Amino acid sequence: MRKRANPDSEPNIRRIDTKTRAKKQTHGFQVHFLRGAEVLTKMFSDTIYGGKEAARRAARKFKRTATRGLAKRRVGGLRAITRRGRRKSSR
Repeated sequence: MRKRANPDSEPNIRRIDTKTRAKKQTHGFQVHFLRGAEVLTKMFSDTIYGGKEAARRAARKFKRTATRGLAKRRVGGLRAITRRGRRKSSR
């Protein structure tokens, strides 16, 4: 069964909510970027930023400033492989 995405998540911003039965509770937004070998993540906790909406605003602001300094995203995945024509065997 596939895990459901949190409806509070956005592109490059994940909503982190631990289950209520967990020993330690974690609630907040995590901003994450992956550009080639470079990884950038930062957590914005609800308690530190004074609530869910304030943490979301701080995460969005960080995302805007961080995207300016990152390399552009490359879209396309793997390159196409060109094959040479098959040679006829002399059987």
